[in-house]
Amino acid sequence: MKKFLLVILVLFSSLYAVSTDLGYETSYSKALIKAKKENKNIMMFVVQKSCPWCRKMEKQTLKKQNIDSLVKRDFVPLIVDEASNNYPSKFKANLFPTTYFISKDKEEIISKVLGYKNKKEFYYILKEANGK
Repeated sequence: MKKFLLVILVLFSSLYAVSTDLGYETSYSKALIKAKKENKNIMMFVVQKSCPWCRKMEKQTLKKQNIDSLVKRDFVPLIVDEASNNYPSKFKANLFPTTYFISKDKEEIISKVLGYKNKKEFYYILKEANGK
């Protein structure tokens, strides 16, 4: 029984391990302050605990060096679970993952991307969202 509980604990804790590995903000309000200070828009990656496509995109797209450096250079990256208290209610996500690009000034959606994207697809999405 102890081994079973330990396995469950490890599994649930690993659901959030990637987000901290990525070095993304986890609070919308902190990300907004940082975005205004750094003069960057926000890239908000919305996930759910039980979403395998979210984990896949974190590991196979967002963690890739060229994507990670582009995200951090051009945006303030934010990862948030839609069921958490940190999730900004004004943004509705019905499919996961959902990636929002949000203006730092008016907090308006610049772009909304639904579902998993591989690194090639996401590279072009990042360039378009940044206007390059």
